[in-house]
Amino acid sequence: MKRALLLATTLATFPSATGQAAISDADAVLAIIGEAGDQSDTAMLAVASALRHRATLQGVYGVKNPVNTHANAALRARAQHAWLQSAQRNGGQADPSLGCKFFGCPADAHYFLHILHFRPVKTIGQITFYKP
Repeated sequence: MKRALLLATTLATFPSATGQAAISDADAVLAIIGEAGDQSDTAMLAVASALRHRATLQGVYGVKNPVNTHANAALRARAQHAWLQSAQRNGGQADPSLGCKFFGCPADAHYFLHILHFRPVKTIGQITFYKP
């Protein structure tokens, strides 16, 4: 069962293997707001970077988070900036997600640690980033 979950999770992170399209800017902004909320710009950038590493929104709750309907223009602008900045993370700039594709809030910790057996790599605000 654990292998099946890991395989499904791994395949979901490769859009070419599943035939999924790239993440649209609009959906990325929703996902960043839905996952990072009004946390720090660093947390938003780390979520954006992890989304770029994943190359898919499959399994990302934030895009459908009801908080998106109440996000103000300033929060949307911050999320948009994080998404754009994550595309430019080259030339020696550090990746705040440390290459992670997976992240979650404290309520997700049991799933990542005890079901998927992922290891926590970094925590920024309320978001922990994981690697298999």
